[in-house]
Amino acid sequence: MKNIHFGDKQFDKGYFSGKSACGYPNGYSKQTIKYYNCWTIPEEDSKFINDLKIKTYFEIGCACGYLMEELMKYHIKVKGWDISEYIVNQASPKVKLFIEIKSIDNIISLPDKFYDLVHISGVIGYISIDELDFYLAQIKRIAKKYVIIYAGTPEDAPEENNIRGINQSDEWWKKQYSKYFKEKDLSKDLWEIA
Repeated sequence: MKNIHFGDKQFDKGYFSGKSACGYPNGYSKQTIKYYNCWTIPEEDSKFINDLKIKTYFEIGCACGYLMEELMKYHIKVKGWDISEYIVNQASPKVKLFIEIKSIDNIISLPDKFYDLVHISGVIGYISIDELDFYLAQIKRIAKKYVIIYAGTPEDAPEENNIRGINQSDEWWKKQYSKYFKEKDLSKDLWEIA
């Protein structure tokens, strides 16, 4: 898995430590992620997710599982995938057991309607536009109740523009998601399975 990448940029130590032209400029940690324009603030978002009364949670692009670790405190069964061997190896031992080094391409191996909530944030924008409908249909297929989905836009992380496969506005993404899901709470990028 060491050569998983998009374009010529790898999701390796440089990407997560701020040493690469793209990625997390001040590094990826519990302290720094709340300052990035991304979805997850683990302590807050785990409470929001717990209030949805879900029992099973699956995250593609979970990194080292900060949010998953918080959800475990609520006795929610978690599973996560990330393509970066480097960042998965940074996970705490208690959550690392539930993370696999896998790409979104492996989604076809998952059973139908298996997870109450499927979370995919900062991943779907890296696929090619001609694969988008396939992956959105797969996400809908494996989710029972909810999807949290966020792709990233040219404005929120311009340093990623040269490695993203799809660079579109939030409004464009919202139209794509609405083909498959019903709006629930867009302040949290939450969609419902219709």
